[in-house]
Amino acid sequence: MTTTTQTSESLIGSLCREMAALRQSWQLLNGHLSACRDAKLRLRLGREAARLQRRRLEIQRLARTMARLPLRDPLGASFLLEVAARPLPG
Repeated sequence: MTTTTQTSESLIGSLCREMAALRQSWQLLNGHLSACRDAKLRLRLGREAARLQRRRLEIQRLARTMARLPLRDPLGASFLLEVAARPLPG
């Protein structure tokens, strides 16, 4: 049986992994954007960059909510909040 604590810890871990993947995608996207000369492709890449930024803000909002919950070990939620609050590299 999964407890609420186990579920929240699993969710925090998943969101931390998603933030790491998001940052990696952002860095690759920035490299593609800087090298891109095609206007249509730049537009698509720009939309993808906006999507990644929106997801980062959504994870940040979730992290703030989780940090306010009475978790058994709030360190994971604090870590997620710290990671999500960092701006994406320029």
